[in-house]
Amino acid sequence: MNDKTAVLEELHAQAVSLFETNTKPSYSLAIIENIDILIQEIDKNKSIISALVTSLLTKMCAPEQDIRLHRTDFEDGYSARGLDTSITTPFFKKYFPRYANKESGFLTLATREKIAWTQDDGQSLKIRNKQVKNSFLTIINLVENKTIETPETLVYLFYRLYGLSLQYKQVFDETIETVNVAGILNIQTILMMIEKHFAMRLSSRLPVVAMYSLYQLLFERGLYPHNILRPLNVHTASDKHGYGDIEVWNTDNTPFEMVEIKHNISIGRNLVFDAVKKSENTTIQRYYPQKIIFYQRKRNCISTNLF
Repeated sequence: MNDKTAVLEELHAQAVSLFETNTKPSYSLAIIENIDILIQEIDKNKSIISALVTSLLTKMCAPEQDIRLHRTDFEDGYSARGLDTSITTPFFKKYFPRYANKESGFLTLATREKIAWTQDDGQSLKIRNKQVKNSFLTIINLVENKTIETPETLVYLFYRLYGLSLQYKQVFDETIETVNVAGILNIQTILMMIEKHFAMRLSSRLPVVAMYSLYQLLFERGLYPHNILRPLNVHTASDKHGYGDIEVWNTDNTPFEMVEIKHNISIGRNLVFDAVKKSENTTIQRYYPQKIIFYQRKRNCISTNLF
C-alpha cells in the first residue's frame, strides 16, 4: 500500500473508532468550528474539501513543505493536483463516494488558479461562499504556522464525513426494508426515499436526478424520437458549460429543450432573464425554469412550478 494512502487509512480508522464509541473529539475550537463550516457547505465545495485533505496529507508526509504553495510553478512549490488525483480522490471514492470528485478536486478554478493560499493572497480565490473561503484559508495557515495539529484536523474532518455518510446510508437501508415485494422498488418506496432525501440538508442535487430519471423514461418510450438526452453535468459546474440542468439536443448537435431546476427557490425575474439570455440566438425551442418542492399532506406528491 502506498505510504500516503496508509496515512489516510490510519486517520480514517481513528475517526471511525471515535464515532462508533460515541466519543466526541476534544480538539482545538479552531479545528472544530472551521471544519464544521466546510462540512455544512460540502455539496457545493467538494473540491475544497479534497484540496484541504491533499494539503494536510502533504504536511504530514513532508513537514518542511509549505502547503500554501500548491503548484510546481511556485518557487519551492509542489504538485497538489498530482497527489490529489493519485491518492486523495481514490481514497474518497472508497470511503466517501458521495463526496468524491470524478478525477481531482483541482479541476475547478477555485483550486487550480495560481494563487498562494496565504491569508492575504487567498482572498482572491474564486470561492463564492466567503465563510468557506475563510475557513479553508484559516485551517491551511494555522497548520502551516503550527497553531493546530495536522493529524487532529484530518481525523475530525473524517469524523464528520463518516457521520454524514451514515445518515444517507440509513435513509436507503430503512426504505429498502419497507419493500413488500422482494427485489422490487414500488412507487410508495420510491416516494418515501425521495421524501426523506428532500428533507435532508445538502440534498440540492436530488431534484435534478429525479427529473432526469423521468426524462430517461420518456426517451425509452420513444417520445423524443429525433432528440438526444445529454448526460448530466457536474453539479458544481459553472453555467457556461451548458444551457440548463437537463438538456435535450437535436441529432444535428444543436440544443432543443432545456430544464433549469431550483429546489425551494421561487421563479423570479432574474431566473427568467437568465433563461432568455441563455436561449437567445440558439435553436432552443423550449426552456423550463422549474421550482420543485416535495411535501406531504394527505398524500405524497412532488410539486413542480413551471414558468
